[in-house]
Amino acid sequence: MRIKIVPQRSISLRLIMCISLFTLVAQIVGKQPNIVFIMADDLGYGQLGAYGQQQIKTPRIDQMAKDGLLLTDYYAGTAVCAPSRCALMTGLHVGHTFIRGNYEIKATETNEPGQLPIPDSSITVAEKLKEAGYATACIGKWGLGYPFSEGDPMNQGFDYFYGYNCQRHAHSYYPGWLWKNHDKVSLGARNTAEGYSHYRLTEEARAFIETKQDQPFFLYLAYTIPHSHIQIPATDPNYTQYLGEDWPSVQKRLAGMISLMDQDVGGLIDLLCDLGIAENTLVIFTSDNGASKSGGVIQDFFNDSGPLRGIKRDMYEGGTRVPFIAYWPTVIESGRRSKHIAAHWDLMATACEMAGVVTPKETDSISYLPLLKGDIDQQTVHKSVYFELHWPTRRAVREGDWVAVQSNTSAHDPQVNQTELYNLKEDLAQENDRAGENPEKLAHMRELLEAAHTPSEHFAFGRGRPNKNKK
Repeated sequence: MRIKIVPQRSISLRLIMCISLFTLVAQIVGKQPNIVFIMADDLGYGQLGAYGQQQIKTPRIDQMAKDGLLLTDYYAGTAVCAPSRCALMTGLHVGHTFIRGNYEIKATETNEPGQLPIPDSSITVAEKLKEAGYATACIGKWGLGYPFSEGDPMNQGFDYFYGYNCQRHAHSYYPGWLWKNHDKVSLGARNTAEGYSHYRLTEEARAFIETKQDQPFFLYLAYTIPHSHIQIPATDPNYTQYLGEDWPSVQKRLAGMISLMDQDVGGLIDLLCDLGIAENTLVIFTSDNGASKSGGVIQDFFNDSGPLRGIKRDMYEGGTRVPFIAYWPTVIESGRRSKHIAAHWDLMATACEMAGVVTPKETDSISYLPLLKGDIDQQTVHKSVYFELHWPTRRAVREGDWVAVQSNTSAHDPQVNQTELYNLKEDLAQENDRAGENPEKLAHMRELLEAAHTPSEHFAFGRGRPNKNKK
């Protein structure tokens, strides 16, 4: 089992090698681009060096940002796991998605445990890419439908699935077993390299790329680092490099896990270069929501949200704004930074445009492909971006520099609940509520909140968490 840090090659040498290989492999010309979408779990806006982190080492992702595009104003689907992933997969914001909170399904005599399934009628980005002839794989954490349900990834456009179906199962990095399509495959014992799930996810991701390198592919790599249980093998060099620091043990493990993920993201880029397909592959790295204090993590020890207020489950920027770095040699100009406002649901339109298929009619998605290519004049922008969350029920909307936040939403009518108003250009940390001095702007933002929300059978503002045994 691999646990050593792979030495970095010279970045300039690697780029030269990539370009040379791309020139020699002529059959790639005109081929639909591959897409590798890597999503961390609970990685905060400030936990990468490229976003200002000073203590946790993330050299490969930082280099990825230097060689590609970094977005400063990119958003997850919302501030918690399942609905954020639903927005990513379906191209809808969480005022329109089927899943709007973590709705758990307990095991019964007839079904495995998991989460409320997205319906068969949902159109996922994987289904659209299969329509275009792509090989598709989901490796990591799913959380959008228990095994064999209509929301099972194998029923939502993925040819191959390896990892955790259930979010609760994904709390542990020593789960004992993982799903491989519809089979349970055993891992090694707890506290061993053979039993550590993250290693397996990376191995599976690399194997998928190697196997599918001769055809267009979509890899959705949903890593679980650094979510919940803060676990890493005691001998992993990414962890042992921090043992001399005067930090609490949990923070050393957290830093080690993030550095491990960084190493493996870099390793995947190296693999694409070695195979000669990097120039035809878009690699995106992001997170499903803001930083968390689960697993005993000390909030803000590493300045996890950077300059932003809030963490996971908050409707403030730190709960929803996340890192976004895109790497695509010869397409994305090196060293670019942009304030373009984009969100998880924009993957749908972007992937469809890249693959040459029609974006679903019912969508909130806007392609950011022009931005990636540097065609700024051709880039469409969102008039506003909307977020809601259930259990607790709350919501927010951003229009330009203005953000309205309801930390408690008890009814559909936004007039019922207190609404805070912030100007991010003047107050990125959201310390000064401007609602009282801007009644017209507040009224307008409340109208946006109401317009963005559609009623949901399973998720209603003010309603408590439903019966977990309900199917």
